Amino acid sequence: MQGVALNIPAGYYLERDPDLLFVRRSDGSLVTAFSARGAVLEEIQRAVEEVDHGYSGPRSVSDLQPSLWARCFGRFELFRDGDAVSLGRNGRAQTILKYLMTNRARPVSQDYLMGWLWPESSAKKARWSLNSAMHALRKILGDCPTSSNYVLLDEGRYRLYPALRVSTDVDEFDACYERGRFLERHGRMTEAASEYGEALALYRDDYLIEDLYEDWTMIERERLSNAYIDVLCRLASHYVETGQFQECIRACYLVLEKDRCHENSHRLLMESYARLGLRALALRQYRLCERVLDLEYGLKPSPETQSLHGSFLKR
Repeated sequence: MQGVALNIPAGYYLERDPDLLFVRRSDGSLVTAFSARGAVLEEIQRAVEEVDHGYSGPRSVSDLQPSLWARCFGRFELFRDGDAVSLGRNGRAQTILKYLMTNRARPVSQDYLMGWLWPESSAKKARWSLNSAMHALRKILGDCPTSSNYVLLDEGRYRLYPALRVSTDVDEFDACYERGRFLERHGRMTEAASEYGEALALYRDDYLIEDLYEDWTMIERERLSNAYIDVLCRLASHYVETGQFQECIRACYLVLEKDRCHENSHRLLMESYARLGLRALALRQYRLCERVLDLEYGLKPSPETQSLHGSFLKR
């Protein structure tokens, strides 16, 4: 096919692998793939045109693409083509898998893995340990239904097979969160609340909780925890505005499980209790807020919170 030009619509491009020819959108997402040795010009052209014109019929190759989906919130779980995968007992193999799935846009070098996972070993022993872990990882993933493995080694760097469809619950959480924020910005809060609710359902626990003290998970865990709190806060404010005070109370307590000094949640709880006619609970919530802020930071509640408390005392 060298020297032959394809009339590909704007927004698509070709990428060649030693064994496969990929058709991708401009954002890098895969449209379809063909054998690099047996690709027919007309088939490639037709596949791109069908996608570009919204064709939704079967794809001869992309329908057969293998897929991996992982749960990263809480305990790590892996699914291949919809079926649960046994992760085995090799902890290093599992760690490498998590790292490759999380950083799938960036190949990782053998030297980096050896230095990270076996820092006290000699180069020879670390190399043997890495080879053993990679063998275990390929065994976990099983046979890839193409001419390649799920995990490729290219110039000393590992990466997941490019045609492999890889997604996680984190991807879905982020997508729901972003759609919710977009809808909220455009005044469609009821629809936004539905997206936020889906995001919360995905957040079973903190990110990769089994790797709590691994440096490479900490920043992502913090990012997702902050996003989770933000989703809850947006929902809590929406619930107050729409008179759903019990729902607001539940959302606020979930925030306080993560951050007991989150003053806005204390304030929304006070307001919700008061609106439900539970003045004693509203006053008790203020005292709790006052106590935890003093214990943690030596601070008093903000003037806004004190003002709300004062309004309860006058009733």
